Amino acid sequence: MPVVHLRSVAEARPFLRELWSSGTTIGSVHTLGALHAAHGELIKRSAAENDHTIVTVYPNKIQLFPGSVYRYDLAADVDLAEQCGATVIISAADAEMYPRDYATYIDQGPRARRLNSSVFDFASRGQVTGAIRWISLCRPTASYFGMKDIEQSLLVQRAVTDLLIDCDIRHVPCVRDRGTGVPVSSRLRFLPPERLQEVGAVYRALEVGREAVRAGETEPGKILDIIRSRLDAALSTFRVVYLTVVDAEEFAPQDRVMLPFILHCAIADGTLTHFDGLCIRTAQELESSPEVIWLNPQSEPAP
Repeated sequence: MPVVHLRSVAEARPFLRELWSSGTTIGSVHTLGALHAAHGELIKRSAAENDHTIVTVYPNKIQLFPGSVYRYDLAADVDLAEQCGATVIISAADAEMYPRDYATYIDQGPRARRLNSSVFDFASRGQVTGAIRWISLCRPTASYFGMKDIEQSLLVQRAVTDLLIDCDIRHVPCVRDRGTGVPVSSRLRFLPPERLQEVGAVYRALEVGREAVRAGETEPGKILDIIRSRLDAALSTFRVVYLTVVDAEEFAPQDRVMLPFILHCAIADGTLTHFDGLCIRTAQELESSPEVIWLNPQSEPAP
């Protein structure tokens, strides 16, 4: 059966009511558009675990720079989502999503102003508000978020719990390119190969930090010094914006590094800011690193 594309929230509502009444399980994946292989993995995971998978495509303007233009091809996004197992696509326009009298945003306190949001202070509020609105509309059994965006994934889970929303948040491992270690991202899609290798240095440096913790180092300053020395040697066109190790609940600095924790880094070149991190919640993840979905598995990783 071909995918159903609903082009507005108003059009989606009666369709969703029928879907809920059928008693089937529903998975959801919420995107800004410009779908790529990492989105595809979320959709495939949802399609494997649910009777229906809803994919929303909307460049959520409250998490983007004011006035910015987000480039995406809706027809191509619909095709990719369908190929990966989506059964329903919902798209929408700004006038419907954020009319002039729109007034409700999710405030999660200090934790929502750390990590990515310490650089873009509007980012997590916009991401979480947008995600919760889509979840509230679609009422999925489960909603799927990639662990490339650690802050968003964990904050959405926190919001669902706090707001008593009956939805399971599924954290899908980060999707990375085997040759560079770079997380697959619409933001990085225009970088040339040599600069992607440079961006991949962040993941490799964070892995060195994880190994230091695994070996018994618990002093945050020493761990960050180890990571920074690797970054200093590897970065040429990017600079470090921040490098931190925090707990995985409040995203607050730790006096001593202990599970669960997050190693997180932001780099920038004046035009592009890239975030990467490792969310280490269990002894197994500390020992072997958090699970990764590797693309191009036959190629060799960069040294």
